[in-house]
Amino acid sequence: MNDTATLSRLFAGIESDLDQVDATFEERATSGLDILNSASMHALGSPGKRLRTALTLLTGKMKTYRFDKLVPLSVAFEMVHLATLIHDDIVDNATTRRGNPTVNALWGNNIAILLGDYYFAKTAGLIADINDNRIDHLFSDTVATVCEGTIMEMMTSGRIDLTIESYYEKINHKTACLIAACCKGGAIVSQASDEEINLFYEYGLNLGIAFQIIDDILDYTEDQTTIGKPAGNDLRQGMVTLPLIYALQEQPRNGHYQAVHGLLNGSSQREEDYHSVINWVTRGAGVEHSRADAYTYADKARAALYRFPPSPDRQVLDDLIDFVVSRNH
Repeated sequence: MNDTATLSRLFAGIESDLDQVDATFEERATSGLDILNSASMHALGSPGKRLRTALTLLTGKMKTYRFDKLVPLSVAFEMVHLATLIHDDIVDNATTRRGNPTVNALWGNNIAILLGDYYFAKTAGLIADINDNRIDHLFSDTVATVCEGTIMEMMTSGRIDLTIESYYEKINHKTACLIAACCKGGAIVSQASDEEINLFYEYGLNLGIAFQIIDDILDYTEDQTTIGKPAGNDLRQGMVTLPLIYALQEQPRNGHYQAVHGLLNGSSQREEDYHSVINWVTRGAGVEHSRADAYTYADKARAALYRFPPSPDRQVLDDLIDFVVSRNH
């Protein structure tokens, strides 16, 4: 079963609610400016997994399902996620995302920056609709943390000596914290206890870490046909991720080290050098060690989830852990 079919099966119980969130997003994102609407509809048209929305709703279903509060929360988190992707594409000078042209490629950086800002501005009204100070603080803290993670990524670009600890600090800030916030926010508005809220946050944080590690593995093992970008795209952007860190630790001063150094500092941009390093990382222990780490964090997410009694909704959240570590794009 492919990834889309797996998610369709897992989300069958909330399919209509997911559709309502999508409709609300379009409604709240509509502008009086045609160019902003066109750019927004293009950004929304890029296929996604709806994972963050689903996690917000599913954690809410574990307690008191207050859908009227979960809708604006889900839309706000999706807007933040989309805004960060748009801004990331500008920082990376990316022209495609999942095989489609980026907003900056079609409308230029200025419109792309302002579209991201527009989404951030719209989230303020959505969060106000929830009327819970805990959500206000969660949301502002999460957006600030994601921004810090993006800066960390920029500051560590091209660093061949990036440590495993620095890598995890970066992905905690840039990816995992938003997934954790979706789970925590869903728990807060659904009247979970403080202990339960913390458990959902722990579940989401560890799931988010596993998600990003798998993303970084797929960047080496898959290609344009499955992930919508060329294999080794992170390396081409100067990003050192976990599979490469482990590969460099295994053989720190061989010929591949020099090749990586040349690619990162720009002294070499030969396609054969990229392919050589990608094949080395894929064949060696870098991918294997990274996948083991992903499963470790998946187990941590499951340990937090299993503090709740068995239920159909818990089972879906459990199955999502398996999906995250086994997906192929």
